[in-house]
Amino acid sequence: MRFYTSDETGQIKGADVDPNVSLLEAQIKAAKKVKADAKAKANAKKGEVVVTEDNILAGTDVWNLYGAVNRDLAIQHMSASSWITGEPTLVVARKNGAIEVVSKENGQSLYTFNEPEFTAPFNVKSNGRTISDRRYVGLGTTDSHFIAATNMGEIRYQAYGESEQSDGAATLLKLQIDACKMRVHDKRPSLFAIGGREQELTVWDAETTKAGSTEYAKPTNAPIFKSKNVCNDFLDMRVPVWITDLQFIDDNTSNPTIAISTGYKQIRLYDAKAQQRPVHDWEVSKHPINHILVSHAKPELFFADNEGNLQQMDLRTGRIIGGYKGIAGAVKAIALSEDGTKVAAAGLDRFLRVYEAGGMHRMLHRAYIKQRVSQVVWDWGHRDVNQEEVDQREADSIWESMPKLESSAESNRKGPSKRKAIAVSED
Repeated sequence: MRFYTSDETGQIKGADVDPNVSLLEAQIKAAKKVKADAKAKANAKKGEVVVTEDNILAGTDVWNLYGAVNRDLAIQHMSASSWITGEPTLVVARKNGAIEVVSKENGQSLYTFNEPEFTAPFNVKSNGRTISDRRYVGLGTTDSHFIAATNMGEIRYQAYGESEQSDGAATLLKLQIDACKMRVHDKRPSLFAIGGREQELTVWDAETTKAGSTEYAKPTNAPIFKSKNVCNDFLDMRVPVWITDLQFIDDNTSNPTIAISTGYKQIRLYDAKAQQRPVHDWEVSKHPINHILVSHAKPELFFADNEGNLQQMDLRTGRIIGGYKGIAGAVKAIALSEDGTKVAAAGLDRFLRVYEAGGMHRMLHRAYIKQRVSQVVWDWGHRDVNQEEVDQREADSIWESMPKLESSAESNRKGPSKRKAIAVSED
C-alpha cells in the first residue's frame, strides 16, 4: 500500500506499508530493536537512547517526495490527477496561493500557478467573526483543468498552460464569503458544490456558468441547485447554517445527491431531484464534524469530529456501524482503499493509521509522518511493497553512502611498498 501525505511544512511525503506485516509484529520488532540499540549505546557509552518505536516500525517506509520545510508553503489541499501527457501527478494548493503540479514518479514540479494578491492583507467582518487571511477550501483537477476555491468565495476554473510560464483560459466566479468547503464531482470535475458559515449548499457548473475571465465576478445565471435551511426548531427559532464538509454520493450530474456535515453535529443528505431541504437529517456526534468520506463500495459514510473520533455510519438508516480507536488528535484527512475494505486516517497527531473498514474495525498498520498531516491520497495503482524490499532499499542506501576504497590496480600505480624497496636495495 502506498500513500501520499501533505503537511503544514509544505512537504509531500510517500509512505509505503507492507500489508503482510501486522501492527503487532511491527511493534514486537521495534521493541527488540530499541532494546538492542539501548544495550549497544550503553556499552559504547555514547549517551542517551534517541531511537523510538514510532519511527522504526517494521513494514513501513516513509520518504520525502517533494519540498523542504517552509511553513509559508504549507499545503492546504491535495488531489491526485494525471498530467497532459498522462503522467500520474499530485496537485497541491499552498498557503501562499500557489497551485502546483508535482510528478508522482520523480517529485518534479511540472506546473505552477500563483494566485494574484492571495496574501494581500485585509479585514472583513462576517457572521460575527473577522476574516484576515485567504485560504483554500477546495481543489479539484483533471488532466487539462484545475478548479480551486477560497474562503472568500473566489472560484477559479482554469486550463493548464502550454508551459510552466503560460496559463490557459479561466472562468472566475465570486460567490458568498466565509465558505468552508468545496468539492467537485468525480465524473464531471467542472461540477462543484460549495457551502460554509451561513452559506447554504449550492451546486454550479463552471463550464456553463457565465462570469469573469480576467477578474472575479458574480455569476449571471442561477446555480443548478440551492438548498433551503431546515425548519425552525421547537422554539420556532431559525437554525444556524454551518457546512463543514460535503461530497457527491452518486454519478448523477444533472440531479445529484449530496451528503454534508455541519459544525452542529449533523449529517444531512440532499436530493436535488426531490426537494431543496434535506431528505435525511441525523445528529450523529457529540462534537462538531470536520470531515466526511462517502464509500464508493458500500452505502456507508465515514466522519470525523474535532476530538479525534472517527466513526462509520449506514447511509440508508443513519445508524452508527462502529468507531475506530487509537487516534490522539483531530483527523484532517480520510482515504479509502480501492475495494473499500480498508480506511486510512491522519491528522494532528502525526500518524497515518490504516484500519479494516468492517468486522472489528481493528488498526492494521501505522506509520509516523513527523509533521501534522493536512491531506492523504491512497495510491490505488501502486503495487504493494514488502519488508524485504524495504530492507534492500535501506541496505542499498547504506552501501551508497560508504566511501569507496582504492582498487588494487590504483594501489600498484603508486609504486612498490617500503619492504619491497628495501629488498631490491639489498640485492
